[in-house]
Amino acid sequence: MIIRRLVKAGQASHTISLPKDWLDKHKLKKGDLVYLYEKDDNELLITPESKPDEPMPSKEITISVDNKELSSLQREITSAYINNYGTITLIGESITEKTPQIRKMLHDFVALEVADQTSKSIIAKDLLNVKEISVDKTVRRMDMLVRSMLQDSIKAVEEPGLAESVSMRDLEVNRAYFLMMRLLKSTFASRKLAEIFQLSNEKVLNYYYLTINLENFADAAKQAVELIAKEKKKKNVKELFKEVEKGYLDVMKAYFTKDKKLADSVALRRADLVERIGALPVGIAQLFKSMVTLTNNIARLVIDEETQEGK
Repeated sequence: MIIRRLVKAGQASHTISLPKDWLDKHKLKKGDLVYLYEKDDNELLITPESKPDEPMPSKEITISVDNKELSSLQREITSAYINNYGTITLIGESITEKTPQIRKMLHDFVALEVADQTSKSIIAKDLLNVKEISVDKTVRRMDMLVRSMLQDSIKAVEEPGLAESVSMRDLEVNRAYFLMMRLLKSTFASRKLAEIFQLSNEKVLNYYYLTINLENFADAAKQAVELIAKEKKKKNVKELFKEVEKGYLDVMKAYFTKDKKLADSVALRRADLVERIGALPVGIAQLFKSMVTLTNNIARLVIDEETQEGK
């Protein structure tokens, strides 16, 4: 912690001196601009001026692949990607035998490509330029993928062959989800990124909660299709699936248009829909109820945001 004493400067202003090490680190000199942000009643944030051509800092990490379950390795790679590591080096004696699975894992992440490989290492480089990414467009892509999943899921009740298409779409939702998690987490670590995306802390939390619910909804839809394909008794399944879809479409319309009344109408339909879903086979009923709950979570998000804006 660094302590500075306020010095009176003129009738209405006070000044403080900035640490030389901090000035040197950010290459600041006399006449350069710094920005002051009032975070809350007790905090004032000082950041250097962002330079358009200044590259984003890049981090590197090395992960050993030996003596690890593939699921554990996948979680480590996911963590490295979400934590914004630009270079991920995988090393170990078992690289060659695990190469197909590792390459498949790397494919789950947007713009993460294998740059080099030897018998004992794989180097993955992040080719993403975050300055060119739109958070809002990424969310809308997730939404469009979920909508198309729902359309094929409902058709799959009578055409089981569409189940594979739904699974492939779910993988694309996952890719967008990981990208969103990376972008949102990065904004907390970098005020510069938050400025680029024009995101306040409140908006980051809003996107974070929405993204999690969208990803979970897609997973539930995929699992429901898999169960429905095996189920012989399908009475009312398609009808109720359409009602689950309607709730999703309505709540996303409410989200994008900030329609509090529409969001509330979705929430009001929840109890009746859940009761009728209860008559379906247990596994399918549980997944449908999960999708209804996730839809309701998004409705709550819309209602809460509207309440805050209306204050």
